[in-house]
Amino acid sequence: MSLETLFRVFVAGVLVVAPTVLFLGLWRGMMALRDGDLVNRTMNGDFGPIPESPITAAMFGYGGVQRSRTTSSTAGGQVRCGQCGAVNPEYADYCGNCLDELG
Repeated sequence: MSLETLFRVFVAGVLVVAPTVLFLGLWRGMMALRDGDLVNRTMNGDFGPIPESPITAAMFGYGGVQRSRTTSSTAGGQVRCGQCGAVNPEYADYCGNCLDELG
């Protein structure tokens, strides 16, 4: 076998093995992240209970209490939901908090 043929076989071998090695490294890294201390503390409830319900925008302090879309005094480009009072963008058709139809 000539030197050129050996070089081509070597390059082909690297191109076949390299993606597998990279994938296995990624997999091990993901498993290390999954088993980390932060996940264990979260699952043990050190940061408080994990809510069973879907996470809504109101949980992050957005929105307020007012009655309807037409009588709300929100800043320009915002609309308040008549059901829950959350502030939504003017172009929204449904409330981001309770999914009630706006206006």
